[in-house]
Amino acid sequence: MSSRSLVRSPVSCSAVNECFSYNSRCPRSYYQYSNTMKLQTPQAGQMLLPRKLWKSTRLQTTLLIQRRTVSNCCSDLSTTYTEQLPSYLGLNVLQDQSNAKQNNLRKVLVILNPNSGFRSSREVFYKKVQSTLKLSGFAMEVVETAYAGHAKVLASTVDLSTCPDGIICVGGDGVVNEVVNGLLGRDDLKEALQLPIGIVPAGSDNSLVWSVLGIRDPVSAATALAKGGFTPIDVFAVKWIQAGVTHFGLTASYCGFVADVLQLSENFRLQLGPFRYVIAGILKFLSLPQYKFEVDYLPLSPETIPNLESPIEKCHGQLSDDSKVKSGTYMDRSSGDNWVTRKGEFLGILVCNHFCKPAQGLFSPLVAPKAQHDDGSLDLILVHGSGRLRLFCFFVAYQFCWHLLLPFVEYVKVKQVKVRPVGSTHSGCGVDGELLQAEGQPEWQCSLLPVQGRLLGRHPRT
Repeated sequence: MSSRSLVRSPVSCSAVNECFSYNSRCPRSYYQYSNTMKLQTPQAGQMLLPRKLWKSTRLQTTLLIQRRTVSNCCSDLSTTYTEQLPSYLGLNVLQDQSNAKQNNLRKVLVILNPNSGFRSSREVFYKKVQSTLKLSGFAMEVVETAYAGHAKVLASTVDLSTCPDGIICVGGDGVVNEVVNGLLGRDDLKEALQLPIGIVPAGSDNSLVWSVLGIRDPVSAATALAKGGFTPIDVFAVKWIQAGVTHFGLTASYCGFVADVLQLSENFRLQLGPFRYVIAGILKFLSLPQYKFEVDYLPLSPETIPNLESPIEKCHGQLSDDSKVKSGTYMDRSSGDNWVTRKGEFLGILVCNHFCKPAQGLFSPLVAPKAQHDDGSLDLILVHGSGRLRLFCFFVAYQFCWHLLLPFVEYVKVKQVKVRPVGSTHSGCGVDGELLQAEGQPEWQCSLLPVQGRLLGRHPRT
């Protein structure tokens, strides 16, 4: 038999399949070579070819097999082997994604604050976040807030059946605070407590999502939301006792210098964005008043550490007759005589729910290093005294997390705090970046609601 007849011998589909069969122990090139050799091995009575002619014939045979695959195997394959694999896998991937979207569709309400930060929250969401969430199976209804307090109205009136998988807040800590207050003020509180809250940081201050979930930018937030999971978090309530007004928070409550800076910064919100806090801080530092308070707190002793229950179980013990959350919620009656009183001048009073790491800071120092978002306690920081020098020393030490070593700083874990301004001291109280104004000399009471909230996304330690 001549070399020409050997090259043009017909090739069957079974031979092609055998030629490209896979084995994990040997590379594909080995099988292409060995099986081609089987097709070209001379039988009895055939003429042996010279070595150079044999190599040339073998190469031509291999190329011809690949070219004739389509014509000889058209009933089994629609393309050649090199073209078939990518298109086949791509088709399966698209089908799997389609099935996943249909079977695991997550319906959420997106509340977007267009005035957050430098008014770039629209661009952040639509260009960096929306596509990722859609590909992850989120069905989103996007609503933009039109005025201050609009997010609270939306959260308090939305039909929960239209967003059973949560509410996603696009903005800063302010819009998250409004959503929390809207949910905890609903009549159907039991269902509202089960609704998780997602956060896409796009505001002036994003301390909550940075401190609790370790997320600092919108892209990372979208990835965390796509992965799923929940993180329980304590909620605290700040009540103006004389008026019976209650406001809920997730991050911190504060009186004194920080509350004054928050009030003054509202005058520069539209012009300066996140830098308004720096300008307001400098101006208030130059015209620093004296702050006098009476502070009562109930310390948390190791013997009275609460047993953390699920949000729904804890909810039944904290509901009033009209199904609203009670304001003076968490208090150990057996320890009612163990209140501690502090009177005098205070540059600042801070009640923290977690360690409050600012997302905008250069070193991201921790305000309350011992605090945890789900430890069933509040962390009280009292900055005693007055004067610019003491305030300057505190903020310099704070940048290096040395502020708790200062002799005029008191740090204690508590269950409840009461604050009363004295004299001409500013009577406002800040909660999660929102300023609560009161008339006269109000008494502010801060109480704890253990693990009454849920955030979309997993904590780094879980």
